[in-house]
Amino acid sequence: MKDTIKKDTIKVLKQKVIDLQAQMPHRYAFASREVEKAGDGLTASAAVLSITALGGKEIVLPVAIRDGLSIETIEAIKRDLQRSYERAMRWKP
Repeated sequence: MKDTIKKDTIKVLKQKVIDLQAQMPHRYAFASREVEKAGDGLTASAAVLSITALGGKEIVLPVAIRDGLSIETIEAIKRDLQRSYERAMRWKP
């Protein structure tokens, strides 16, 4: 019983760390620059897409997008990253 509680607690804490790190403002800038690597450079390969909500709930299970993301998708992701960055910078604890 005690081991199960400890494992659950560790799992929950690890997820909280992942969630908090994902919300750090500098992560948006890095992601915006790096997302372009998921485009044409993956010809004859694939980008693996998965979406996980804060808290660890999987919304979209991993799926391969062959030949990478389209330019339109990359630009849309960059716009969403910019919007999220701006919201993160406005929020002051």
